[in-house]
Amino acid sequence: MAISAAPPRVTFVVATYNYAHYLPHALDSLLMQTCSAWEAIVIDDASTDDTPRVLERYRDDPRIRVVRHATNNGHIRTYNEGIATARGEFVGLLSADDFCVRADAVARQVEVFDAHPEVGFVYSGYAFANSEGETMWVKLPWPQSFVRDGLDEFRHLVFDNYVPASGPLVRRTCHDVVGAYDEQLPHAGDWDLWLRLAARYGVGYVAEPLYAYRMHPVNMHHRRISPAHATSQHVLTARKAFDALGADAPPSVRQLRGAATRNALVRSVAVETAGGRAWRAWQGLADVARRAPGSIPSREFREAAAKVTVLTLLGYRRYTDLAGRYGRRARATEVPQP
Repeated sequence: MAISAAPPRVTFVVATYNYAHYLPHALDSLLMQTCSAWEAIVIDDASTDDTPRVLERYRDDPRIRVVRHATNNGHIRTYNEGIATARGEFVGLLSADDFCVRADAVARQVEVFDAHPEVGFVYSGYAFANSEGETMWVKLPWPQSFVRDGLDEFRHLVFDNYVPASGPLVRRTCHDVVGAYDEQLPHAGDWDLWLRLAARYGVGYVAEPLYAYRMHPVNMHHRRISPAHATSQHVLTARKAFDALGADAPPSVRQLRGAATRNALVRSVAVETAGGRAWRAWQGLADVARRAPGSIPSREFREAAAKVTVLTLLGYRRYTDLAGRYGRRARATEVPQP
């Protein structure tokens, strides 16, 4: 396929593995964007379903480039392959099972970059959608849009990865400095990247859901790594984040290291619970108890255990419905401060 002569402003890397059912929604949501200066590098990581046939529908659009792997390389290596060949000034991922929910999603992010050259990445609120793409609830990490110093973001982000993996855009020159995804962190690569960027650059946030994260029990990588291994990666990510801080980082940031590392212990349990994988969540809790028995009385451990219990008793669909209702009530009574 011929590549458009004019370089795009934005490149999306769309990695897909046996997501033929979801892929059209992702690509069609890009085609509806008011900002048309984008390209999508769709990398089929050796799918065995109808993905090649689905991609035939888009072969006449020069903005969509297709790469097909003969063997499965895994999502992190695939992401980095796409980033390495991206031509855009800004680069991001759009998971094949996710999608843009607004026609101006890309334009809104580009506007932030253009107005603030110090910004390294821009993320937004996002919707949680069910398997059919219907919005269940909306996640707004902060109530108002902002651009702020990266270390201010770091103070929050090192405790909770509220930045979605799919949708945020990164200034390409910042990738050139901090690198791409760490292939040794397949379960925490996005969190690691956001923290490395925040340690050096400003951060932009749009307080509206621009993208949707589709919740379903199966995705491209969760079952390829044990909960115990995931916990090890989360703890390593927290440690790496503090190692990435510049020499001028204030003591008030550096002193968060111990608390952030302890918090990382239960992160894999939260991820498995959100994905409806109750048995894996229980395995994760058991690993935390063995690894750090002193954490069992902590609020983080008790809350994680309570959520897994509810998931186990109610099942995935009823759990997500309940989580949606709880999230709406929490947003009505709590106003997070940026």
